[in-house]
Parts: sequence; C-alpha cells; structure tokens
Amino acid sequence: MDSPEADTGTDQFFDSRAGIAALGAAFLGVGIGLFYSLVTDSMAVFRVVLVAILVLVALSLYILYRREGLLTAENRLVGGFVLLAMALLFGLSELTSLPSEVVMGVVFLVGVIVPGLLLQYTEYGSPG
Repeated sequence: MDSPEADTGTDQFFDSRAGIAALGAAFLGVGIGLFYSLVTDSMAVFRVVLVAILVLVALSLYILYRREGLLTAENRLVGGFVLLAMALLFGLSELTSLPSEVVMGVVFLVGVIVPGLLLQYTEYGSPG
C-alpha cells in the first residue's frame, strides 16, 4: 500500500521538526536581514534580502502545493500578481528615477490591492 508519506525528498524533511525549524529560522533570518537593510539604508543588502524572500516564498509554495494540492484559481491569480509586483519593484527601482515611496505604492497596489479587489468583487475562482 502506498501512503502519501512515502514520498522522498523535501516533503519528508519539511514534515520533521528540524525541517520546520530550519524554514522558520530562514524566515527569521530574512526578516532580520530586511530590518538591517532598512536601518543601514543599504540597497545592496535589500536586493539580496528580496531575492531570499522570493526563494523562500517559492519554496513555501512548493511545499504547500506538494502537501495540499492548493493550485486553485485564486492562488494562481494572487501568485501572478505577486510575481508582477516583484518584477515592477525591480524594474521601477532600477530603470526609473521615481521616488521609493511611489515605487512601493505601485508594488503594494499591484501585489495586494488589485488581487484582493478582483477576488472580492468578481466571481473569479468561485464555483458556480
């Protein structure tokens, strides 16, 4: 008989306490790095932290997908807008001379507000 826990690889590692602790420590380290980059006003550290956040989010989504199979229409919509927001963050900060407040506002609008409004006020992803 096959059981869902018979998978090998990262699924078993992240089911253990050590794996969960390692993932939690990585998120804590990214948070500390983000705080440090903001306190020291270092864009180089900030960029490295953003890449680390992207990697951790991708790893977390992979684990969630493997465990729960949560590839729903809502998750695809939110994930697409988050990726678009990350691309906008890098593109606007590197290719334009817009103030950082404007860049962060656009990223927040595209990554948080727009998908939330789409999910709340449309029938996207709902059964029926």
